Amino acid sequence: MGLLDIAADKRCNARLMAKRLRSYVRTAAIVAAAAVAFAALLFLPPVDRALGGLFARSADGATVARYPEQLRGELARHERGYVDYADIPATLEQALISVEDKRFLQHGGIDPIALVRALAQDAQNDHVDHGGATIPLQLARMILQIPRRQPSAIAELTSQLRVMHAALIVEHDFSKQKILELYLNGVYLGHGATGVAAAAEAYFHVPVGQLNEAQCIYMAGLPNNPGRFGADPSGDAAMARYRHVIATMVHNGYLTVPKAAALNRAQLFGAR
Repeated sequence: MGLLDIAADKRCNARLMAKRLRSYVRTAAIVAAAAVAFAALLFLPPVDRALGGLFARSADGATVARYPEQLRGELARHERGYVDYADIPATLEQALISVEDKRFLQHGGIDPIALVRALAQDAQNDHVDHGGATIPLQLARMILQIPRRQPSAIAELTSQLRVMHAALIVEHDFSKQKILELYLNGVYLGHGATGVAAAAEAYFHVPVGQLNEAQCIYMAGLPNNPGRFGADPSGDAAMARYRHVIATMVHNGYLTVPKAAALNRAQLFGAR
C-alpha cells in the first residue's frame, strides 16, 4: 500500500470515528433529555394541569381560549358542519384513541411513555417521524398553526417546546370530551375535507350520525396521512391503514377477534 493510500485510509477512518462520536453524543443527549422528561412527567396529570394554568396566562393561552369559537366560525364561513361531542359515534372515538393516543384518558396532555419511545427511536434514525404526539399535542399544533417540518434543528426544538407548552394549556382549559370534539372538527382528513362532518359526506355521502362501525374505523385512520389516503380512498394504502386501526382496537381491548374479522371483510366502498 502506497503512502497516498495510507493517508486516504486514515482520513476515511477519521471521518468514520467523527461520525460515530457525533452519533454517540446525540444519543446520549436524547437519552438524557428523555430521562429528564420522564421524571418530570411522572406525576402527571396533576402537575400538567397546574402548569397549564400558569401557561394559560401567556399569549398562546389566549389563542387556545379563543379556538373553540374561532373553529365554529371558520366552519360556518365555509358552510361545513360542526359536530358536538354528544353526536360523535362511540366507535369513532374508540378507534381514534386506539390508533392515535391509547393513553389519552390517563395522561395529562403529554404521554411520557410515548415521548421516551419516540426520542429513543429518533436517536437511531434522524429522518423518520416516530410519533409520540398525543391528541392534545396534535390539537395544540393545529391551534397554533405550527408546521411539522422546520428549517433547522433549533427551530424544530423551539416549535416542539411551544407545542408542548400549548398542549398543557389545552389540558387545563378543556375536558377530554371537549378536546376530542375540537380535534375531530378541526383536523384535516383528506379528500378536501376538514372535520368529521365534511369527511363523512366526502367519503361516504352520509351525516356523521349515520356512519356505521366500519366507516368510523376508516375515518379514525385518516389523520395519520390524509393526503395519501384521501388521494385514493379505496386504494391499497388506505385499506391497509383501515386494517391497522382494527388491529390496534383488538390489541387495546375495543374489539373482539371475531368482530375484527367481520370488519376486515366489510366493503366500505362497494366491490372493487
